[in-house]
Amino acid sequence: MMRKAHEEKDILISEISVRDDRVTPLNDDAVKLIEQSVYEEGAFRDAIHVRKLRKGYELIDGRHRLEVARKMGWPRISAKVWHGTQDQARFMEASANVTFTHMAPLDLARSLAARKAAYLKLHPETKAGVAGAEARWNAQATKMSFASFMAEILGVSVRQIERIIAAGEHLTDEEAKQLAGAPKRVAMKDLAEIGKIGAPEERAFVVRALAAGEAKNASAARKAWSRAQHGEEAEATDKVEAAHKALVAAFRRAPTEAQRRFVATESARIFRYLKELDGGLAE
Repeated sequence: MMRKAHEEKDILISEISVRDDRVTPLNDDAVKLIEQSVYEEGAFRDAIHVRKLRKGYELIDGRHRLEVARKMGWPRISAKVWHGTQDQARFMEASANVTFTHMAPLDLARSLAARKAAYLKLHPETKAGVAGAEARWNAQATKMSFASFMAEILGVSVRQIERIIAAGEHLTDEEAKQLAGAPKRVAMKDLAEIGKIGAPEERAFVVRALAAGEAKNASAARKAWSRAQHGEEAEATDKVEAAHKALVAAFRRAPTEAQRRFVATESARIFRYLKELDGGLAE
């Protein structure tokens, strides 16, 4: 668990670094809303959270507030300084993200997956069994599983949380980027459906369909995938059947001498196929 300093203090914005691999991306609309609020109230309601480094600080929570402060030319910002490892900071970042119910489902799925990964990294002994979770940083660990804990907070089923986490874990950065740019915002139900998909090929198909606006939801995209797969098999079967019928019809229509010549010229191939038949040729 991270150890917090006894006081909140103003620190230089120039000394705060922001990792490139943060789970939740910067949202321009959120920046504008916070900026307007600061203009009206004159300050942020809450301090940002940072981790103390040997030199400077690393941002944990408050990416949008920090961006607003930079845009407004503030030299300093109020921050709560934490002391701990990067893994602990990563876990705290993900924990802070999942408490915001206004998060887009895609960001929530990625944050849940990151929170689970960070927790298991901090507590590897829970990986094979039930992963405990902490309601707050200063609270005593609960015996609830990670999925149960988050399900209670978000008011959904444990199974749905597990599937959302699965979606967040299975999605590649490129797939997440595609979904983020979809014409219609990907819903929680879509992510739960994506979490059920085991085959990478099907998942990629569903993601592309949603990103291109070709399917109204993940379930419809999966049905389209199924139809496409069965359609390809049926098309291949139909082509073979059609060729067989044409070959039989042509052979039967041909004069006897032409049939004999065909058998003579194709005898090697015919004998090979006969040997492959059940029972083979009679000795």
